[in-house]
Amino acid sequence: MFKRLTLVFIISITFTQLYAQYGWTDAVVHLKNGKTLKGEASLPMMSAGINLKKEQLKYRATRKGKKTKYAPEEIDSAVFTIVYKERVNGKRIQKTRVETYIPIFLNEKKTKQGFAEILVEGKLRLVGRTVMVQNAGTWQNTGAPGSAPTYVPGYMGSHNQVMLFREGRKAQVFNQVSLSKSFRKRAMEYFSDCPSLQAKLNNKEYKKEDLQAIVRYYNSNCAK
Repeated sequence: MFKRLTLVFIISITFTQLYAQYGWTDAVVHLKNGKTLKGEASLPMMSAGINLKKEQLKYRATRKGKKTKYAPEEIDSAVFTIVYKERVNGKRIQKTRVETYIPIFLNEKKTKQGFAEILVEGKLRLVGRTVMVQNAGTWQNTGAPGSAPTYVPGYMGSHNQVMLFREGRKAQVFNQVSLSKSFRKRAMEYFSDCPSLQAKLNNKEYKKEDLQAIVRYYNSNCAK
């Protein structure tokens, strides 16, 4: 029993130290109490299954400043500014991108919250989340440990989970493969309140890769 607890503790510490959706990155954190914090923030990368600790955002005003932890329910949004280099015509050009993260519900009882990036804004939001998954017995993720994720063009951004999120409800993962229902059938059920979108899905005008366009269409034509 002692050995098992020791192993769990070591794994927990290792994941905390090595894996993050973001390492320390320039950020503006908006709290629900109305305060705004400007400095650096870091987000943990959790596992796709059972997590050993609660998800929290870490903040510090300066690189050597005091670190403070904030639970998802304390945060309205966290806006990260990432400076990176991209090769263009054989030259490395410095670029900047801004990504906004919000708290989302991860279970039906709404007792568990985490953070996800807004990919499409609106009444219905498309959000992305990077989590660790097991593959051949090892934990893997899509980004480099301790660094800001590398943006990949496409509907998923830099994430391995893409979800539909309505305020006050559990976020629904929609980029996964289902053995019982196709993406089209699942989407038609989810968008049962939007007949025109259902028709487009039924006619295969939209596919899984069109999730951003699907959410924009819903928000423009059916969101209440």
